[in-house]
Amino acid sequence: MKSIPTLLRSAGFLVFLATVFPLGLIPKALGQSDPAKNTDARRLIEVRFRASELEPIIGELVVQNAKYGMLLLNEDGEMVTIPAAPRGSSKPPDPSTDPSTESSTEPNASIQGIQSIVELEGPMKPTPPKELAEKSLALMPQGAKFIVTEHFVVCYDTTDVYARWNANLYERMYKGMMRFWKEKGIELEAPRFPMVALIFSRQEDYIDYSKRDFRGGENTFGYYTQTTNRLATFDLTGIEGMLPPGAQVQREELITEIFSRPQAERQVATILHEACHQIAFNTGLQRRLGDYPFWLSEGIATFFESPDFNSSSGWGGTGKINYFNLGNLRQYARIRPADSMMKLLVQDDLLRRGETSTAAYAESWGLTYFLIKRKPKNFVEYLKLLRERLPGNPADAKQRLDDFRSCFGEDLDKLDKEFVRFVGTLR
Repeated sequence: MKSIPTLLRSAGFLVFLATVFPLGLIPKALGQSDPAKNTDARRLIEVRFRASELEPIIGELVVQNAKYGMLLLNEDGEMVTIPAAPRGSSKPPDPSTDPSTESSTEPNASIQGIQSIVELEGPMKPTPPKELAEKSLALMPQGAKFIVTEHFVVCYDTTDVYARWNANLYERMYKGMMRFWKEKGIELEAPRFPMVALIFSRQEDYIDYSKRDFRGGENTFGYYTQTTNRLATFDLTGIEGMLPPGAQVQREELITEIFSRPQAERQVATILHEACHQIAFNTGLQRRLGDYPFWLSEGIATFFESPDFNSSSGWGGTGKINYFNLGNLRQYARIRPADSMMKLLVQDDLLRRGETSTAAYAESWGLTYFLIKRKPKNFVEYLKLLRERLPGNPADAKQRLDDFRSCFGEDLDKLDKEFVRFVGTLR
């Protein structure tokens, strides 16, 4: 029996928007009604389909739009979309959810292929960690195992010691971020769902898995998607292929092998970067599928990603200078135009395009670092402002600038000069 996500994918539909670099966009018209800050207030529904091969799907209704369909949050923490009926279909859309109006949280059967929608008693109970781990193993090669930590489910077919090192790294970052933001005045929430991380021993298996979410996995070391709520990476050491069958490796040997490689800094930074995204979107620092400028999401991740090879864990804590991005920012400073910061605030494509991404990521890190260090209260105010913006209602360039100015002041030229001087003092 096919699940609805499998069928939608095979039919050419997206299981919502698996945005990877960076995160947080959904189709503009999909939803403008509040999915409820209190998740208990969300309506729990069961959707049954006319096609007998489709399993019913149970989840909280986040938003519904007659043009784009329904967005549900299921018990595994995944966001799943059910597309709307196409134009000319035998069952017309419900006029009460006309696409020209705001989205609704009132479910109706005008969605493509739906037989019935039944409201259930809530609240929804998230899948327990071990059960979620068993489900997630289906995404891994044969023989994969799992580790359950306090906040993470780690599925892997690597060595136990490598998987445990990653799990410890995730937990260390989680605790560090929770402490950091509490000190800054933001009380984060414990994750509602276990955070799933998949670690493949072979890069080929990682690339094959990534194809369900995006193209170009061969150019990445890891990624997190808000829709599946999963992080995926692969063994960065290559140590699996060097071990005789049944051989054991000690943690110290593993760390030495990782840190001895020329690309180690970027590889470990990627693990930390993607874990930061996952933690941010599961603790309420950022709203999943909310409207965030790319520079901000990537700036936060680069702020926390800095590896520390003097630490046995590979991560020394929060607030360290990211020397990789600092070096790139100083290179960019030689040709940086006067309106660079203004463009960064409103042009997400700067972080997507190959010819501009290195400088844009460096400037995103630098601007985030500057604002957190020099204007922490304003930065917290800015995060809280954006967190209140509802999914499916993206801001245009003017709104983005208005949001930024409302928290950091009207004079962006003055702020930019302060930023440039600050970067010049970093050592």
